Amino acid sequence: MDDDGGMTTPDATTARSWIAARRAVVEERLAGVERRLAAVRSARGDWIDEEHDPEGFALTFEWQQAEGLRAEHRAELAELDAAEARVASGGYGICTVCGQPIPAGQLELRPARTVCVACTDR
Repeated sequence: MDDDGGMTTPDATTARSWIAARRAVVEERLAGVERRLAAVRSARGDWIDEEHDPEGFALTFEWQQAEGLRAEHRAELAELDAAEARVASGGYGICTVCGQPIPAGQLELRPARTVCVACTDR
């Protein structure tokens, strides 16, 4: 970190460690969602009549919610892949809106971030 409050981009090793830590969290959450989907799939079994089965709506809702979470987690993993590519190319930690370095604290919290908080708030 530097004297201006972290306004320079982190070194590649630090950036990769933040990305790896976040990836581990997202992968763990995704695994939980996959287990949840497997449980719903098992509960649904051969069930096909949602209208007349009181459990049908609840299972469908649970399925849709889990599918949404799975899509979110997969999208974040893709964002982390893109962040790793930016580290490799030297473009990591630069705001795509204003072109200024994204503060290290913001990147540590969200390592796939491409826009600084100031530009996000605008």
